[in-house]
Amino acid sequence: MDTRLLLQIVLGAIVALIVILGAIMIFTLTRDAETVIVQEIADDSREESERRSPWADQGDAAIALVNRISVKSDAGIDVDGENLTVSELIENEKFIQEKLKITSGEPIGWSGQWWGETKYGPSFYLVRYGFADEAITIGPTWLVDLRTQKVVPVNVLAGVTTDPEKGTESDYYDQNHQVISAISNHRFSSRINLSGALLRYFQGEGSKGEDDQVLGWTVEHDRNELFQAYFQWREDGENAYAHFEFDFNQRALRPVNLQANEIMRIGEDADPLDRVSIMPATYDPNVRRAANRWQGPARRQCRQAAHRESCQALATVLDDGELIETLEWMLTTHGEAAQEFEACQEARHCGWRPAAGEEEGVFRVRFLYKLSDDEDVEPEELAWDVHLKDERIVPVDSLSELAYRAVHPRGS
Repeated sequence: MDTRLLLQIVLGAIVALIVILGAIMIFTLTRDAETVIVQEIADDSREESERRSPWADQGDAAIALVNRISVKSDAGIDVDGENLTVSELIENEKFIQEKLKITSGEPIGWSGQWWGETKYGPSFYLVRYGFADEAITIGPTWLVDLRTQKVVPVNVLAGVTTDPEKGTESDYYDQNHQVISAISNHRFSSRINLSGALLRYFQGEGSKGEDDQVLGWTVEHDRNELFQAYFQWREDGENAYAHFEFDFNQRALRPVNLQANEIMRIGEDADPLDRVSIMPATYDPNVRRAANRWQGPARRQCRQAAHRESCQALATVLDDGELIETLEWMLTTHGEAAQEFEACQEARHCGWRPAAGEEEGVFRVRFLYKLSDDEDVEPEELAWDVHLKDERIVPVDSLSELAYRAVHPRGS
């Protein structure tokens, strides 16, 4: 075989090989896709599911661990203290009202939140017995480690439930009134306080619908020195609230949500104005003895049997200094307001009017004010019903309700 023929055979083999390889590549690139990729994803999903922590679905076990805790001391109510468990005590209505001081929340039961993705670790749960106070859930809360079977009270309510005698000795026990007082008296550079800014916030919202209602403050001890405070209301049938965090030791206030920040902004942007005074000149709430707070002829009149109870009812409202200041800031709408009210009181167009109500022991206390000289203009009015037996104040109209709720917790 000569060299020329050999080269032709080799060249032909190479050409045939190229054609075969090209055909294989075309077939590979143009054929229908297989489902191999989907299968790999499904396998990854199963592997992820298999890697889920075995602690993640143990909420019932964490709740059961808290339920079985033996109450460590006398609960201070008429229940058997021996072998009493947390689950039995927490469902006692008298204990809830008298020791936990929860008077406006409805029990909704136990819940367990897995804290496996926090710094604590996969075996930790946050367990709470909840009470629904409108849109806010409050209640005793424990941190549970299922690995070690250890349970630690997080807030003061859990401490009181676990060990009533020790829990009620805490500096943070039954401090809702003090927390609200400190928050409502938070002072801005313009001298207005937070409760005054709160009332201006609602006054700026315009007319209210039939379903709108001010619900008031809900306060819960969170942990250590921190409290969570929520001022709640209902607008167009929907619940809303301004959320504040309060450091009890430092007396530091921090707005948490948009509504709280807006209220703070109103206080910070307020013009420095002289506050209206609606305190009668014949009454001095700073006098230590209540019997001596009435001044001048009013003292003699209030000692007479015919006027004693009406004076007592009026004094009950006037002694609520935070309520009075809140009303004064609400009425301080412009720079001349203080002078206008002073002139109004001198002309006897502004003043307090207590009168006996239809129910025995209940008096209607009204504050009337008329700043217009027009005789056809009717005076405006704020009113409360005062129950003398328990010195309880019940707002009558929407503005008096707003002012009262701005400085008092719900259920009071």
